[in-house]
Amino acid sequence: MFRVIGSFSALRVSSRVLTPSRAFSTTGASLVAAAKPKRKTDAAVKKTTKAKAPVKAKKAKKVKAAPKPKPKPKPKKKTPTKKEQLDAMLSSKRALLKAPKSRAPGAYAVFLGEFSKVKRQQGMTTVAEIARACSASWNQLGESEKHQYQTKADKLSAEYEETLRKWWNTTDHNLVALENRRRKRVDGDKARLLKDPFAPKRPMTSYVLFVKDFVTQNKGAAGTNDITEMSSLMKSAASKWKTLSSAEKAPYAKGAEVEKSRYKQDQEKYLKSHTVGGTRLH
Repeated sequence: MFRVIGSFSALRVSSRVLTPSRAFSTTGASLVAAAKPKRKTDAAVKKTTKAKAPVKAKKAKKVKAAPKPKPKPKPKKKTPTKKEQLDAMLSSKRALLKAPKSRAPGAYAVFLGEFSKVKRQQGMTTVAEIARACSASWNQLGESEKHQYQTKADKLSAEYEETLRKWWNTTDHNLVALENRRRKRVDGDKARLLKDPFAPKRPMTSYVLFVKDFVTQNKGAAGTNDITEMSSLMKSAASKWKTLSSAEKAPYAKGAEVEKSRYKQDQEKYLKSHTVGGTRLH
């Protein structure tokens, strides 16, 4: 250690005046100690060294999902034209109107209906068996018993005719024509077309009148309804017609004029009965 030797008249430190005695009493150790930085207290250390907060882990950024593609707009349904609607109607297997049955049952059909009902109740279910048994039973019936079934058939026929006439009188002719077109398209040559049985018959021509007369005369002599015989008669009538003179054809031509007049009158009556409120049904 060393001692500072010297004397000063006065020493000013930090605006304070020190006496010589004080100045000379200062030792080197004290100067070294003064030069060292003061030790911080625990409180000061605590203040300066605050505990660092734990670093929070950064949240991973959410990856945005790719936007869904917009659905393509549905094509608007095209309204079918009248022609397309008509074509679809004519190509459909569904009938445009429901017509009555084709005809009323006959005497044997009435008997068959009653007979088959009884046999089914007795346990007979085969159609062939019932048909054979029915035919045998019908042949064993007397004329009076068969007449009873004929009476029933006539009654059903009258009811059917009334129903059929009413149906044709109230059905639109245009709808009937459309239904026939539909049947031709769907069923082809096998189509069964609707035909009004009460409509006036078309007038016969002079040739048709001659053929009718010719077949009646020659068929009476042959006395047969054979198809081959009828075909032969038709061929003979055609050959005969070609050989007739104008005078020989005149009666048939006159008959054809009568037919035309008759058809015209019947057609007028028919149209009057088939018109409702000024609208023609047929």
